[in-house]
Amino acid sequence: MKKVDASPATEQAVSDRSLRAFCEAARWGSLTRAAEQLGIGQPAISHAVSRLEDVVGTRLLDRSRSGVSPTEAGARLLDTVAPAFQTIDRAVAEARHDPADQAVRLSVSTSLAGWWLLPRLPEFKLNHPDIEVRLTATDTDFGVDVDLLDLWIPLGIVDRPSNEVTNLCDEKLIPVAAPNLAATVAFDEPASLLAAPLIHLEERYSPRFDWQRWFDRHGMDAGPRLPGDRFNDYSLVIQAALDGLGVALGWHHIVADLVAEGRLVPLAEPMVTDRPFVIVHPGHRPRTAGADAVLSWLVRAMATDTAR
Repeated sequence: MKKVDASPATEQAVSDRSLRAFCEAARWGSLTRAAEQLGIGQPAISHAVSRLEDVVGTRLLDRSRSGVSPTEAGARLLDTVAPAFQTIDRAVAEARHDPADQAVRLSVSTSLAGWWLLPRLPEFKLNHPDIEVRLTATDTDFGVDVDLLDLWIPLGIVDRPSNEVTNLCDEKLIPVAAPNLAATVAFDEPASLLAAPLIHLEERYSPRFDWQRWFDRHGMDAGPRLPGDRFNDYSLVIQAALDGLGVALGWHHIVADLVAEGRLVPLAEPMVTDRPFVIVHPGHRPRTAGADAVLSWLVRAMATDTAR
C-alpha cells in the first residue's frame, strides 16, 4: 500500500464527484449501473474511482467479470460516506418539495412492477384519477432511502424500527415451469424436481427463500451448490421459466396470473414461509391522503389475488 502525503493539496483532490462515483458503483455492484444512475459515461466512473483510490492510497473496489464489490477499506468508506450523500439528497428533495404536490412516490421491485402492479394500476387510476403515482423500480434494497418515498415494498427483510410497516402478503412459494417442461416432472415429488433443470435467483442483499431451503424443508440433502442457471433479477427468472429454460421457485402473487393463463404450471403444493412481504412508510411524517389510498388499494388488491 502506498503512502499518501496528507497535504492540503491532497485533501482537495478528494472530490465529491469521485466519492459519488465510488458510492454508486459500490451500491449497484456495477460501474455501468453507476454510470446510468449518474447520467455519465462508464469510463468516467472508472476514472473517478481510480483517482479516488490513488488519493487514499489503497484499493476500494474489487473488480471482476461479474461486477465490482467493496474491499474492506471500501466498505468502511462506504458506511461513512453513503449516509452523508443520502442526507444531502434528502435535503435537496425537501427543498424542491411543493406542498401542493400530492403525487405518491412508490418504490417496488422490477418483478413486482412488471408482473403484478402495472397490469392492475389502470384499475386504481380509474377510481382515483386525481392521484399521481410516481413509480420507481429497483432490483435491490440496498441504498433505498425510504425518507424520499411515501411507500416502499422491499424485496427482502428490512430492519428499520423508525419506519411504519404494513403487511402486504405472505411469502407463498410454488415451483413452476413452462407446460412442455412441466410434463416431464412428477407433481409434488421433490426428488423429481431435484433432477430437473433449476433456475436460481441470486440476490446481493436481503436474500429470500431459495431452492436450497426448499429442499431442506422437504427433508432432502441437495448438496452444497445446486446446478442451474442463475439470474440477479426475479423478472429474468420468470422470463426464463416461461421460455422453458428450467423450473423456477415462483412467488405466488407474481406467478398466479401466469398459472391461471396456463403459461406456467405448478409442480408442487404452495409453501408459506415466516417472512411476509411488507409495505414500508417513513415513520417521521404522516401519510398523505393519496398515500393512504394507494396503501389501502395495494393491500386490498393483493388480498384478492392471493386468495385464489
